[in-house]
Amino acid sequence: MTELDLTLAPVEKIPEISLYLPGSKSIANRALLLAALAQGKSILHNVPKEGEDVQLMISALKELGIPIIAFGEAGSYLIEGCCGIFPVKKAEIFCGNAGTVMRFLTAVLALGAGHYHLTCVERMKDRPIGDLIASLVQLGADIEFLEKSDYPPLKIGPFSDSRYSVIDCGGRNSSQYVSALLIACALLKREISIHVKDHLVSQSYVEMTVNLLNKFSIPVEAKKETYKMWNFQILRGIEYTIEPDASSASYFLAAAAIKGKVTVKGIGKHSIQGDSHFAETLSKMGAKVVYDSDEITVSSSGLIKPIDMDMNNMPDAAMTLGVLCLFANGVSRIRGIATWKIKETDRLKAMHTELSKLGASVFIDENSITIIPPERVNHGVCIDTYDDHRMAMAFSLVAVYGVEVTIKNYSCVSKTFPQYFSLFKKLFYETYV
Repeated sequence: MTELDLTLAPVEKIPEISLYLPGSKSIANRALLLAALAQGKSILHNVPKEGEDVQLMISALKELGIPIIAFGEAGSYLIEGCCGIFPVKKAEIFCGNAGTVMRFLTAVLALGAGHYHLTCVERMKDRPIGDLIASLVQLGADIEFLEKSDYPPLKIGPFSDSRYSVIDCGGRNSSQYVSALLIACALLKREISIHVKDHLVSQSYVEMTVNLLNKFSIPVEAKKETYKMWNFQILRGIEYTIEPDASSASYFLAAAAIKGKVTVKGIGKHSIQGDSHFAETLSKMGAKVVYDSDEITVSSSGLIKPIDMDMNNMPDAAMTLGVLCLFANGVSRIRGIATWKIKETDRLKAMHTELSKLGASVFIDENSITIIPPERVNHGVCIDTYDDHRMAMAFSLVAVYGVEVTIKNYSCVSKTFPQYFSLFKKLFYETYV
């Protein structure tokens, strides 16, 4: 074991906990970009201040000439919009391993007038972007793959509008392609339709994008597999508070399904995040769940039931569910997770490996994982995280169940939730010290 590893002792019990979590990374990166493209000033509150993905977006927007000023203690930012025209016309932007940064900026910059290079870490070079590029080329974008066809890094040249009014986009690899097009096409100031030519995964994230475009004054009509925009208006600056991150909330709500009672404030029945429905899944597994207008409460019933569930709309929370199935009293199957293979790591393979270490019998195919719990979860297992923040956070639930576990390279949570383990220890251990 090294200083990069963290051993979690068995959690004895959970008191009644109420918490308010940092803002949603998914909402924040959409809102930051829309604010940057809008006319006038925007003020965004509860923007996560430390997560790598959000900081990469803020850094990129600053490099493109957008004034962004942080103020206050609650993650508030003042953004001066550029009316869709970035001041900086030539730049190299580092996107790390942030899908929202790489894909959203690709689309927006490809419909601009500058010359840009988008670079990334090695893992992002294995995460496809070809479907998005094909759609942008239909519109008249000039984009070059610098290393491998259909994958980043990218070289982007000035846009030459094809005047197409209907474009096709593949949706089975990532919903972020459609979201990226919706944000970028808001700059065209004309009627345009985006048609999803195959199955759209994680549709809830596209619905999130549509919701935010509406708030910034761009109407979008969703009908079957087509999104239609009337862009005779311009994006207009707003003041907006980012909801707490529902994906991050899933770990604490799942902990309550194992033992105790947890209330997450700021997310409720009116949330725009698909992962806010994760508690409904916990209810099907036997937990007691209460949804209010702006909070969700989960408490344990003392029994975790197996589940057969399509998690296509909640692929991130599906990671949490996968570990929870380890403690169920029967065989569980999680479906609709084909995109796990092209996330921060190959999550299908990673979950198979790490759940097996803990004693489960695990079977995977292209789109699902089946988990047969062991009679007794193995004690003292070292969990490899593959530099994937969700692997680290999801497997912390093993300690909540009452089994010691070591999380290797636990600091990988810095991608979205740097303070996760300090909060975990404060909530689940320090009360009893």
